[in-house]
Amino acid sequence: MRGCTVRAEHGVDADTGPVLEIHRQVLAEGAWFITQADEFRQTRAWKAAAIRELAGASNSCFLVGRLDNQVVGALMAQGGHLRRSRHVARIEIFVDRPARGCGVGRVLMDAVVAWARHNPELRKLALTVFADNGRAITLYDRMGFQVEGRRSREYRLADGTYRDDLVMALWLEDSG
Repeated sequence: MRGCTVRAEHGVDADTGPVLEIHRQVLAEGAWFITQADEFRQTRAWKAAAIRELAGASNSCFLVGRLDNQVVGALMAQGGHLRRSRHVARIEIFVDRPARGCGVGRVLMDAVVAWARHNPELRKLALTVFADNGRAITLYDRMGFQVEGRRSREYRLADGTYRDDLVMALWLEDSG
C-alpha cells in the first residue's frame, strides 16, 4: 500500500467483490473470527443483498475503508430488528492484511461512532472480540468501549484449545 490516507464511505453494490474477497482472505488467516474459511458460504449476490439491506435499515450501516481508492476493509453495524433491541447496533469489522497499520480500523470505527451518535434510534454499539486480540481491544478501549462480559472458553479450536470471547460496548449517551 502506498500512502496511508484512509477514508470511510458507505458501501455500495460495486464494493461487493472486493469486500467478499477481503472477507475470505481474513477468514483464511484463521485468527480473527469464529467462522472458518471452509464454513464461509457467502456469495456475491448474498453480500450485495446484505449491503443493500443494511443501507436501507434506519439503525444499520455498511462502511468500507478506502486506501488509494481501493477497498481495504469493511465494517457492518447491524441494528436490532425487534423493538426491544433496535437501540443496539452490533459491529463486525475486518481489514485486508496489507493495509493493517495504516489506520483503516480506526477510520472505520471513528466513522461508525460518528454515524451512530447522529442516529436517533441508537443508544449503544456492541461487538465481540477474542480476548487475546490485544491490538483490536486496545483500539476499542481507546474509543471508549468497555468490557461488559467475558465468555470463558467460548470457542474450541481444532487443536483442542479454547479461546475466550469479550463482549464490549460503547454507550452513546450518558444515561442508561
